[in-house]
Amino acid sequence: MRPVVHLVGCGTRPTGDLPDFASALRAAGWDPCIVPSPVGRRFLDIDRAKQCSGQAVRWDFDPDDPVALPQADAVVVAPATFNTITKLAAGIADTLALAVTAEAVGAQVPVVVVPWTNSSLAGHPLYEPALQSLREWGVRILPADQSDPFPWKSLRGVLRRIHYDLVHAAADSTTSS
Repeated sequence: MRPVVHLVGCGTRPTGDLPDFASALRAAGWDPCIVPSPVGRRFLDIDRAKQCSGQAVRWDFDPDDPVALPQADAVVVAPATFNTITKLAAGIADTLALAVTAEAVGAQVPVVVVPWTNSSLAGHPLYEPALQSLREWGVRILPADQSDPFPWKSLRGVLRRIHYDLVHAAADSTTSS
């Protein structure tokens, strides 16, 4: 069974790269589900995202959807905007993207956040305390700088380690049963 990773993309340009990232993760043994924020959806080619991930793209709560979003074994928020980071740290889950991430934090599912914000917002008094809270809750923060390319390669490395841990934990539980 392939571990499920929810890929949350926020309202900024690198969200448009999530389909290619999802494709790479599929090749690496993940079952990726793309869950953009409402503003992140504007940066995403939905048809391409569906094709590359092999899953429907969900961005809103839909009680009439006959297929539930699969339970995540890991959640990645990349790119993560100032808005998403501060809301997540405040416990606000008013979008599907925030809700799946908040649930993962609460369930102690591996969560990786890649902040992608400008220096003015990074200097806001709530920003660093929000990141610190997330770190204290076990969220992995992968540093990124908007003056550099988005760190997709580094993020793949982090997910490779998480995938290894998940697969070996599952194998260990099977052999000990």
